[in-house]
Amino acid sequence: MFHRFLFCGFLLLLGSSSANAQAPLQQAQELRRQADAKAFAGDWAAAIASYDEALRVSPQNLAAEIGLAQAYRGVHNYAEAKQILERARAEHARSAKPLAALGDLEIELQTYDAAIAHLRAALAIAPSDVESRNRLAVAYQAKGDLNSALAQIAKVLARDPKNALAYYTRAKIYSDRNQDAAALPDAVKVVELQPRNSRGRLLLGKVLLRAPQGEAAEQTEERCRRAIATLEPLLEMSSEDSETLFLLSRAYECSGASEQAQKTLAAFEASSKNDRETKENQTQAKHLVQQANELALKNDFAGSLELLQQAIAKDATYGAAYSQLAKLYYSAGDIEKASESISKALEHDPYQPDFLYVQGKIFEKQGKPEQALAVFERTTIVNPKESDAFFEMGAIYEQRGNKEHALAAYKKAAALSPDEPDYQRALAALSGHVARP
Repeated sequence: MFHRFLFCGFLLLLGSSSANAQAPLQQAQELRRQADAKAFAGDWAAAIASYDEALRVSPQNLAAEIGLAQAYRGVHNYAEAKQILERARAEHARSAKPLAALGDLEIELQTYDAAIAHLRAALAIAPSDVESRNRLAVAYQAKGDLNSALAQIAKVLARDPKNALAYYTRAKIYSDRNQDAAALPDAVKVVELQPRNSRGRLLLGKVLLRAPQGEAAEQTEERCRRAIATLEPLLEMSSEDSETLFLLSRAYECSGASEQAQKTLAAFEASSKNDRETKENQTQAKHLVQQANELALKNDFAGSLELLQQAIAKDATYGAAYSQLAKLYYSAGDIEKASESISKALEHDPYQPDFLYVQGKIFEKQGKPEQALAVFERTTIVNPKESDAFFEMGAIYEQRGNKEHALAAYKKAAALSPDEPDYQRALAALSGHVARP
């Protein structure tokens, strides 16, 4: 059975220290700059490790705490991100930044009441923070409190008359209310400010394609030509976007370009069909993997393997199918195929801790302790609530004769999963050995 475990800068937990002689604050700033660069490059695991080191050198460093939380969001570890931000909020009660970051996180999690509460608290501290006010408007809109959203947008635009997000949010509200005359100037403004804003162009295209009552034929044709000019650049970004194709087909039709309209409509129908089939295949793939897992637990290797192959045929991007396949091959002793499968899983989701853990186990089986240790460390970096990887690291360290590091790893595993007897036994055995002279 594969265990899961965590490691959040394990070498730091073991007491590693930097030989850097800089003052702690300067050193923390340099580490944070390095972490920011890694985060910007999308190297989330490395960013997390650097932010952790910055906080070891300079505890309660607010910029590092917020950066660390954002990095955890990058690996979809929202629980850890929220915990860090809550701690930062308590440590920096007079700062709006942790509250603003919490509000942004709650919007992503679609917990809008919490987002509104955090953002209102942030604005009570920093009322001129346009970014937080914009987020508050978005949260109100998502909740359905449109009047409150509009009130916040008015305040944003009073401070920042060129704020594209505020114009977009207001245009979307007016459009959803079918108040097209009010939506149109705001949608136009979004595209003027951000010509490559695809959502803004789609919204403007929709509004332009709604004919006002009593409009003359010449005005209709001109409006539809404007819609075409607005929407056609989107095809350069994504030539198969079904919504763009549908709106363009309508725009061509009402501008009198019937042949082009028919071609675009056919492209829309093909794209829409592909979208539906893709979603259906993704759903079926998940269901097949669940069934395969159930068969694997019943030791039905052949049946599980067949279902996993079907899942991959349905959705070749679904990492969990490859991970389950790797576990199946591992259990059957086919380590080469297990290695190939887990590598494919990690291609699609390089920060999934379960995938990383499986790869570490495979490296162990292949007699590659260095690679296994590195992967187990990466696992704990992206999810410091895992315990089994610490246990595996402890075993590797113990095998290599590094009793101090092994003991620290076993202690971490046992603290995280106190009811796991294997961890307690390993810790007790090694503690007794270390205690003896």
